[in-house]
Amino acid sequence: MKTFRTLVCAFAFLSACYIANAKPESTRIDEQSIPSAWNAEVDTLFLYQQPLEQKWWLRFNDPILTKMVEGALQNNFDLKQAAYRVAQAKAAMRVAQGGFYPTINLNAGYNYNQNVTVPGATSQVGSVGLEMQWEIDIIGAVRNRAKSQKAAFLASQEEYDGVMTALVAQTVETYIQLRTAQWRLRVIEGNLASQKETMQITQARFDTGLASALDVAQAKSIYYATEAQVPAMETKIAEYINQMGILLGEIPWNLANELALPDEATDLTPHMLVSVGIPAEVLRRRPDVRAAEKTIDAKAAMVGARIDDWLPRFFVTGQFGYASTNFQNLFDSNHMYWQVAPSMQWTIFSGTTLTGNIQSARAQLEEAINDYNNTVLTALQEVDNAMTHYRHVSAEVVATQKAFEQAKLTNDLALDLYKKGLVDFQNVLDAQRYLLQYEDDLVVAKSSVSLALVQLYRALGSDWNQE
Repeated sequence: MKTFRTLVCAFAFLSACYIANAKPESTRIDEQSIPSAWNAEVDTLFLYQQPLEQKWWLRFNDPILTKMVEGALQNNFDLKQAAYRVAQAKAAMRVAQGGFYPTINLNAGYNYNQNVTVPGATSQVGSVGLEMQWEIDIIGAVRNRAKSQKAAFLASQEEYDGVMTALVAQTVETYIQLRTAQWRLRVIEGNLASQKETMQITQARFDTGLASALDVAQAKSIYYATEAQVPAMETKIAEYINQMGILLGEIPWNLANELALPDEATDLTPHMLVSVGIPAEVLRRRPDVRAAEKTIDAKAAMVGARIDDWLPRFFVTGQFGYASTNFQNLFDSNHMYWQVAPSMQWTIFSGTTLTGNIQSARAQLEEAINDYNNTVLTALQEVDNAMTHYRHVSAEVVATQKAFEQAKLTNDLALDLYKKGLVDFQNVLDAQRYLLQYEDDLVVAKSSVSLALVQLYRALGSDWNQE
């Protein structure tokens, strides 16, 4: 008996040592260490006070884009997979919470046998009853496991919101890239028309002896060089339509007509004020940061549950029912049986299983903490970079617009002077090249503003739970 008490005391001391060492080595980045302002220069493009729009894509004022986003949110298969992961996590949480309740089984049986030692002697026994087993959660092992699964379920919900945020951003980005390719094709076609007119003028001047064959060849050369850009741009358009089909969960070529560039379409260049808020607000809003935080809670609770495995577990088992050889009187009180049996189970030796489980749980907690810290730093970096990029590409559009206007003026002047025989045809060729280049650059620059805006909204996150 003395040896048993010594063993129990030693085991209790060892358990206490593991509990004392349960504190993780890594530390989370707390809110006090988050900067109060962004490193990027804050100008008239950004606001701090106004709340971020949840349906920010509506500000592009494009009903087709809105339809594409709504279709993606409804039919995208990646989003549906994320929803099923949430359902799985919820089911796992319910399983863990089931440990709070007793397990009750209904048993019924009938036994009929013949005694071989006594010829003709038979016996029969019928029974029906309930069996119950209930773990009394004195230590908290069941509670910690349920807490861990609940935190994992909440993390899966945040991950779903993260997939939703990324899906919206990717859909808008693909739509902008598609419209950009279509606009670039329209620019090429417009320049082709202008260059064809110049080629005809040059041919007419050659026919009257006012221009050389070299001028005609050069005019045709630039025309065909521009025409050669059409297939590559049409390929890009087809690729973006195919990508949009995957995002919307539809056969891509069914979207071709709907996504055709309307004749009256305008470019997507929304110069809008964006509410960025302070860094701490952004972190509270981003689904990936919230998911990482919930994952820490889940892993910490699991460490507690693994530590609880070192401590005794308490159960109450019971039976209640009726058994009789006479079925007509089966439920008489004389045939009733019952039993209540409290018990304790304490694992005092399992090799390295318990220590290995704790070490694994603690390593997972350390991993979750470091993942959270990395997610916070990445979130701050993404927002700051997106703000800087949005401001710079907005300024780039202004400069590119001026360059295009001057290229257009140069082209008109060069062609007019060439018609009058005052300049060489090389001036016209150079003017046409620069016009095509700067007009294409302007379309790309405007697209960059829209894409930078999408990246900024994606980096800022969205609290979908507010809807």
